[in-house]
Amino acid sequence: MKNPDMIKRYTMFMVGVIASALGISLITKAGLGTSPVTSPAFVLTFLFPFSLGTFTMMVNTLMFGLQAVILGRDFERVQLLQLPSALLFSACIDGWSRLFSFWPVRSYLSSVVVLAAGCVFLGLGIALEVVPDVLILPGEGLVRAIVRRFGLHFGHVKRAFDLILVLAAAVLSVAATGKILGIREGTVAAALVVGPISHFFIGRIHSLARGEKLVPEQLTCLAENEEESGAANL
Repeated sequence: MKNPDMIKRYTMFMVGVIASALGISLITKAGLGTSPVTSPAFVLTFLFPFSLGTFTMMVNTLMFGLQAVILGRDFERVQLLQLPSALLFSACIDGWSRLFSFWPVRSYLSSVVVLAAGCVFLGLGIALEVVPDVLILPGEGLVRAIVRRFGLHFGHVKRAFDLILVLAAAVLSVAATGKILGIREGTVAAALVVGPISHFFIGRIHSLARGEKLVPEQLTCLAENEEESGAANL
Protein backbone atom coordinates (compact mmCIF):
# COMPACT_ATOMS: atom_id res chain seq x y z
CA MET A 1 0.00 0.00 0.00
CA LYS A 2 1.43 3.38 -1.04
CA ASN A 3 2.00 5.97 1.67
CA PRO A 4 -0.41 8.55 0.17
CA ASP A 5 -3.17 5.94 0.16
CA MET A 6 -2.42 4.99 3.76
CA ILE A 7 -2.49 8.65 4.79
CA LYS A 8 -5.90 9.01 3.16
CA ARG A 9 -7.18 5.95 5.00
CA TYR A 10 -5.94 7.12 8.41
CA THR A 11 -7.32 10.60 7.73
CA MET A 12 -10.71 9.11 6.91
CA PHE A 13 -10.60 7.10 10.13
CA MET A 14 -9.80 10.18 12.25
CA VAL A 15 -12.59 12.16 10.58
CA GLY A 16 -14.87 9.25 11.45
CA VAL A 17 -13.80 9.37 15.10
CA ILE A 18 -14.55 13.09 15.25
CA ALA A 19 -17.94 12.59 13.55
CA SER A 20 -18.79 9.74 15.94
CA ALA A 21 -17.94 11.97 18.91
CA LEU A 22 -20.22 14.65 17.46
CA GLY A 23 -22.99 12.07 17.17
CA ILE A 24 -22.55 10.92 20.77
CA SER A 25 -22.56 14.52 22.00
CA LEU A 26 -25.76 15.33 20.09
CA ILE A 27 -27.51 12.17 21.27
CA THR A 28 -26.57 13.01 24.85
CA LYS A 29 -27.54 16.67 24.39
CA ALA A 30 -31.03 15.57 23.35
CA GLY A 31 -31.61 14.43 26.94
CA LEU A 32 -33.21 11.16 25.90
CA GLY A 33 -30.39 8.84 26.92
CA THR A 34 -27.20 7.95 25.08
CA SER A 35 -25.91 5.24 22.75
CA PRO A 36 -25.58 1.70 24.18
CA VAL A 37 -21.78 1.60 24.14
CA THR A 38 -21.44 4.91 26.01
CA SER A 39 -24.21 4.14 28.51
CA PRO A 40 -21.92 2.96 31.36
CA ALA A 41 -19.72 6.06 30.99
CA PHE A 42 -22.81 8.31 30.87
CA VAL A 43 -24.27 6.80 34.05
CA LEU A 44 -20.96 7.36 35.82
CA THR A 45 -21.23 11.12 35.10
CA PHE A 46 -24.27 11.19 37.39
CA LEU A 47 -22.29 9.58 40.21
CA PHE A 48 -18.89 11.27 40.01
CA PRO A 49 -17.74 14.81 39.09
CA PHE A 50 -15.98 13.88 35.87
CA SER A 51 -16.92 14.42 32.23
CA LEU A 52 -18.42 11.97 29.79
CA GLY A 53 -15.20 12.07 27.79
CA THR A 54 -13.14 11.17 30.86
CA PHE A 55 -15.27 8.15 31.69
CA THR A 56 -15.44 7.17 28.02
CA MET A 57 -11.64 7.01 27.98
CA MET A 58 -11.62 4.93 31.17
CA VAL A 59 -14.14 2.45 29.78
CA ASN A 60 -12.29 2.26 26.46
CA THR A 61 -9.02 1.59 28.26
CA LEU A 62 -10.68 -1.28 30.12
CA MET A 63 -12.03 -2.68 26.84
CA PHE A 64 -8.59 -2.37 25.26
CA GLY A 65 -7.05 -4.33 28.12
CA LEU A 66 -9.69 -7.05 27.86
CA GLN A 67 -9.12 -7.57 24.14
CA ALA A 68 -5.36 -7.79 24.72
CA VAL A 69 -5.96 -10.48 27.34
CA ILE A 70 -8.39 -12.40 25.11
CA LEU A 71 -6.10 -12.36 22.08
CA GLY A 72 -2.84 -12.89 23.94
CA ARG A 73 0.01 -13.43 21.48
CA ASP A 74 -2.38 -12.84 18.58
CA PHE A 75 -2.81 -9.21 19.62
CA GLU A 76 -1.25 -7.07 16.88
CA ARG A 77 1.04 -4.21 17.88
CA VAL A 78 -0.61 -1.80 15.47
CA GLN A 79 -3.72 -2.02 17.62
CA LEU A 80 -1.87 -0.11 20.34
CA LEU A 81 -2.98 2.89 18.29
CA GLN A 82 -6.49 2.21 19.58
CA LEU A 83 -5.53 4.09 22.75
CA PRO A 84 -4.63 7.43 21.12
CA SER A 85 -7.69 6.98 18.88
CA ALA A 86 -9.84 6.50 21.98
CA LEU A 87 -8.23 9.57 23.53
CA LEU A 88 -9.13 11.61 20.44
CA PHE A 89 -12.66 10.24 20.57
CA SER A 90 -13.04 11.06 24.27
CA ALA A 91 -11.54 14.53 23.94
CA CYS A 92 -13.85 15.31 21.01
CA ILE A 93 -16.88 14.19 23.01
CA ASP A 94 -15.99 16.72 25.70
CA GLY A 95 -15.14 19.37 23.12
CA TRP A 96 -18.44 19.02 21.27
CA SER A 97 -20.32 18.86 24.59
CA ARG A 98 -18.78 22.14 25.75
CA LEU A 99 -19.62 23.72 22.41
CA PHE A 100 -23.25 22.64 22.73
CA SER A 101 -23.54 23.61 26.41
CA PHE A 102 -24.73 27.07 25.38
CA TRP A 103 -27.49 25.63 23.19
CA PRO A 104 -30.70 24.90 25.14
CA VAL A 105 -33.02 22.11 24.01
CA ARG A 106 -36.37 23.30 25.31
CA SER A 107 -39.01 20.94 23.94
CA TYR A 108 -39.46 17.22 23.40
CA LEU A 109 -39.72 17.79 19.64
CA SER A 110 -36.38 19.60 19.71
CA SER A 111 -34.92 16.67 21.64
CA VAL A 112 -36.13 14.23 18.99
CA VAL A 113 -34.61 16.36 16.21
CA VAL A 114 -31.27 16.58 18.03
CA LEU A 115 -31.38 12.83 18.72
CA ALA A 116 -32.01 12.11 15.03
CA ALA A 117 -29.11 14.36 14.00
CA GLY A 118 -26.88 12.61 16.51
CA CYS A 119 -27.80 9.18 15.12
CA VAL A 120 -26.99 10.36 11.59
CA PHE A 121 -23.59 11.72 12.59
CA LEU A 122 -22.81 8.62 14.65
CA GLY A 123 -23.75 6.38 11.72
CA LEU A 124 -21.61 8.46 9.37
CA GLY A 125 -18.71 8.36 11.81
CA ILE A 126 -18.88 4.58 12.14
CA ALA A 127 -18.88 4.24 8.34
CA LEU A 128 -15.83 6.48 8.03
CA GLU A 129 -14.06 4.40 10.67
CA VAL A 130 -14.94 1.05 9.12
CA VAL A 131 -14.25 1.68 5.43
CA PRO A 132 -10.50 2.50 5.64
CA ASP A 133 -9.80 -0.76 7.53
CA VAL A 134 -6.82 0.63 9.45
CA LEU A 135 -7.88 0.86 13.09
CA ILE A 136 -10.87 0.35 15.35
CA LEU A 137 -11.91 1.84 18.65
CA PRO A 138 -11.60 -0.43 21.70
CA GLY A 139 -15.34 -1.15 21.92
CA GLU A 140 -15.51 -2.82 18.54
CA GLY A 141 -12.01 -4.15 19.09
CA LEU A 142 -13.23 -6.14 22.07
CA VAL A 143 -16.15 -7.52 20.04
CA ARG A 144 -13.82 -8.57 17.23
CA ALA A 145 -11.43 -10.16 19.74
CA ILE A 146 -14.26 -12.29 21.14
CA VAL A 147 -15.36 -13.27 17.63
CA ARG A 148 -11.81 -14.15 16.62
CA ARG A 149 -10.99 -16.13 19.75
CA PHE A 150 -14.20 -18.12 20.04
CA GLY A 151 -15.35 -18.28 16.41
CA LEU A 152 -18.70 -16.63 17.05
CA HIS A 153 -20.94 -14.61 14.72
CA PHE A 154 -19.98 -10.91 14.70
CA GLY A 155 -23.56 -9.61 14.60
CA HIS A 156 -24.68 -11.82 17.49
CA VAL A 157 -21.70 -10.85 19.65
CA LYS A 158 -22.18 -7.15 18.86
CA ARG A 159 -25.84 -7.18 19.84
CA ALA A 160 -25.12 -9.14 23.03
CA PHE A 161 -22.25 -6.78 23.86
CA ASP A 162 -24.45 -3.68 23.50
CA LEU A 163 -27.19 -5.28 25.59
CA ILE A 164 -24.76 -6.22 28.35
CA LEU A 165 -23.42 -2.65 28.47
CA VAL A 166 -26.92 -1.18 28.76
CA LEU A 167 -27.88 -3.69 31.46
CA ALA A 168 -24.65 -2.98 33.34
CA ALA A 169 -25.36 0.75 33.17
CA ALA A 170 -28.91 0.21 34.42
CA VAL A 171 -27.79 -2.01 37.31
CA LEU A 172 -25.10 0.48 38.30
CA SER A 173 -27.60 3.34 38.19
CA VAL A 174 -30.22 1.53 40.26
CA ALA A 175 -27.65 0.28 42.77
CA ALA A 176 -26.21 3.77 43.29
CA THR A 177 -29.31 5.97 43.10
CA GLY A 178 -32.34 3.69 43.28
CA LYS A 179 -33.48 4.69 39.80
CA ILE A 180 -32.42 4.38 36.17
CA LEU A 181 -30.45 7.35 34.91
CA GLY A 182 -29.18 8.06 31.40
CA ILE A 183 -31.02 5.21 29.69
CA ARG A 184 -34.18 6.24 27.89
CA GLU A 185 -35.96 6.01 24.58
CA GLY A 186 -32.99 7.64 22.87
CA THR A 187 -30.84 4.67 23.86
CA VAL A 188 -33.28 2.29 22.21
CA ALA A 189 -33.56 4.51 19.13
CA ALA A 190 -29.79 4.67 18.74
CA ALA A 191 -29.55 0.89 19.04
CA LEU A 192 -32.15 0.42 16.32
CA VAL A 193 -31.24 3.06 13.73
CA VAL A 194 -27.50 3.75 13.91
CA GLY A 195 -26.60 0.37 12.39
CA PRO A 196 -28.76 0.82 9.27
CA ILE A 197 -27.60 4.44 8.93
CA SER A 198 -23.95 3.40 9.10
CA HIS A 199 -24.58 0.64 6.56
CA PHE A 200 -26.18 3.20 4.21
CA PHE A 201 -23.11 5.44 4.46
CA ILE A 202 -20.73 2.49 4.09
CA GLY A 203 -22.31 1.70 0.73
CA ARG A 204 -21.95 5.28 -0.45
CA ILE A 205 -18.39 5.70 0.85
CA HIS A 206 -17.51 2.29 -0.58
CA SER A 207 -18.48 3.48 -4.06
CA LEU A 208 -16.42 6.65 -3.71
CA ALA A 209 -13.48 4.77 -2.17
CA ARG A 210 -13.05 2.64 -5.29
CA GLY A 211 -11.77 5.73 -7.03
CA GLU A 212 -9.32 6.34 -4.17
CA LYS A 213 -7.67 2.92 -4.65
CA LEU A 214 -8.80 1.46 -1.35
CA VAL A 215 -8.97 -2.33 -1.49
CA PRO A 216 -12.40 -3.29 -2.94
CA GLU A 217 -12.43 -6.81 -1.49
CA GLN A 218 -11.76 -5.55 2.02
CA LEU A 219 -14.42 -2.87 1.74
CA THR A 220 -17.01 -5.33 0.50
CA CYS A 221 -16.29 -7.67 3.38
CA LEU A 222 -16.54 -4.85 5.89
CA ALA A 223 -19.84 -3.69 4.44
CA GLU A 224 -21.24 -7.18 4.77
CA ASN A 225 -20.06 -7.41 8.37
CA GLU A 226 -21.67 -4.07 9.15
CA GLU A 227 -24.95 -5.26 7.66
CA GLU A 228 -24.81 -8.37 9.81
CA SER A 229 -24.08 -6.44 12.99
CA GLY A 230 -27.34 -4.52 12.68
CA ALA A 231 -26.57 -2.11 15.53
CA ALA A 232 -22.89 -1.32 15.24
CA ASN A 233 -22.84 1.61 17.67
CA LEU A 234 -19.78 3.44 19.50
